[in-house]
Parts: sequence; structure tokens; C-alpha cells
Amino acid sequence: MFTLGRKIDVFYLTNRIIILLAIVVAIIGWLITGEVLLGMYIGGGSFLTWALARELDPKHEFSAFLCVAFSLLNLYYFKSFQLLEIFWIILLMRTVSGITGKAVTFFDIFSVLGMTVYLSISMKNAVYLIPFIIAMVFVKKLNEDGRMPLVASGIAAAAFTVEVIFFKYLSVNLNVFTRKLNILVFALIILSFFSWHLISKEKVKDDLGKIVQRSKVLLSQIVFSVAVLIIYISGEISINNLIIYLSAIAGVFIYWIGYKLFQGSRTHQ
Repeated sequence: MFTLGRKIDVFYLTNRIIILLAIVVAIIGWLITGEVLLGMYIGGGSFLTWALARELDPKHEFSAFLCVAFSLLNLYYFKSFQLLEIFWIILLMRTVSGITGKAVTFFDIFSVLGMTVYLSISMKNAVYLIPFIIAMVFVKKLNEDGRMPLVASGIAAAAFTVEVIFFKYLSVNLNVFTRKLNILVFALIILSFFSWHLISKEKVKDDLGKIVQRSKVLLSQIVFSVAVLIIYISGEISINNLIIYLSAIAGVFIYWIGYKLFQGSRTHQ
């Protein structure tokens, strides 16, 4: 049974807002690019930005909309999206966080493993297997009686070895973007580790209404930052995906700061 999916209640206000917003962005993208398919990609990117931000900050549902606002830069600088990569990161985070409230199953872990192997082969770069292995280590740490993470990480490690030795599917390339952008990306990713330490202190409930362990939320956030860092260093990341990832980091942290300042001002009134 696949438990990593999360239902979208169309009667819930924020869900209706993001669906309408994604449609509007898709239409604007179509008008700007002149192509319906590209417009749909841009709209889908906005929706996945929201979904990614909800995983990073499950406590504050409106922070995701700030992330979406930042990601609208993609409307003016569109080249290509790797939407499967974003979806993969989201599933990887859910595997660690347990935000759905259901125990991770064999099908969950090996579905994500299959997606990871597919990405590594299609992109001809074994680096995608590294975040998966790290995620499985975290899952094992959080669920000491689980053997599935060990088996899955062993298979991923074997796939990594085969891809690197026999197919040379490993690359590091920091020359894809400018030096200034490299500095900005590394600065934001380093900032993200600090921000996750703060944001994860908020009490979060899963989809079944139970309190989620802080360690699970924090480790899932770390998986995100590590995955983005590794993919960026490999040179496989697209500029539009990068905009989404950086928008998620900046949007969540800026909203959290604003939320805390607002709370502080109310306390002193």
C-alpha cells in the first residue's frame, strides 16, 4: 500500500487558493511563452513549489504562498523544469517525516527507490542515489526495528557503485552558473540548515491529527537541503528548479521571522 500520498481537500480554503493560483499562473505562462504546454509546466511548477513548502513548513500553511510568489520569477526566465525531481524530493521528505500519519510501507520505500534509480539513469548521474541513502539512514534511525531501509539503502549503494564504475555516471560541475549565483546558492543552503533547526521546534500534527516528532520534521528538512546541494554541485539542476528550491528556503524562513516578530509585538502590547 502506498501511504506517501496526501489528499487535497478542494473545500479547504488554502487548497482552493493554490489550485486557482496554479491555473492562473499556467494561463499567464501560456500567454508569455505562446505555448500551452509550457504554461502548464509553469503552473505545475507553482503548485509543486507550494507542495514542497508545505513539507518544509507544515505548521504555517500561508508560508507556502510566499514561496510561490518568489517562484513566479520563472514566468520571466523560463528554460526547463524537472518536475519529477521536485516530486521525488517531496516523497523523499515524506518518507522521513511521516507527515501522512501512516507507517512507511515496503511499497513506499521501493517506489521511491525506483524513482531514484530512474532519475539517476535518465540524468546519467548517480548523485541522485546519495540523498536516498541518507534518507534511508534517517528512516532507520527513527524506526529502529525496520529492515526495509537497510535493504533499500544497500540496493541504492550497489546501484551507485555500478553506475559510477561501469557507466561513469558521476559528475561535478560548478561552472553551469555564475560565481555570484554559486555564492548565493551556498549561502542560502547553509542558512537553511540553521533555519530548519528553528522552524522544526514548532509543534506539528500529521494528517491524522497526531503530533509529529520534531526529529522527523528536522531530518526531512535536512534531506531536502542535502538533496538540493548535491544536485546543484553535480551540475544537473535546471535554473527553474533552482528558483523553486531557493524560493522555498527563502519564503519559509522569511515568513517564520515575520510570524515570530508579529507574535512578539502582540505579546508586548
